[in-house]
Amino acid sequence: MVCQTASFLLSMRYTQSMNDHSLFINSSEGSFTTLLVYVDGIILVGNDKEEIEQIKQVLNQTFKIKDLENLRYFLGL
Repeated sequence: MVCQTASFLLSMRYTQSMNDHSLFINSSEGSFTTLLVYVDGIILVGNDKEEIEQIKQVLNQTFKIKDLENLRYFLGL
């Protein structure tokens, strides 16, 4: 699924980080959105609520995601 997710995000104007291939960034005209894909989860953050809602809708139509709302815990190794 990660390969499918990467291809999908690249088609949605996101760029893949060269330092962390699971990190995708979309920025333009003061709008900044970042997705971090890890195993079966996605962390989505940004300053543009409309872009966040739009990408969540499109991700749900494509992959059937579950929105867990605000991030409470994140284990980074």
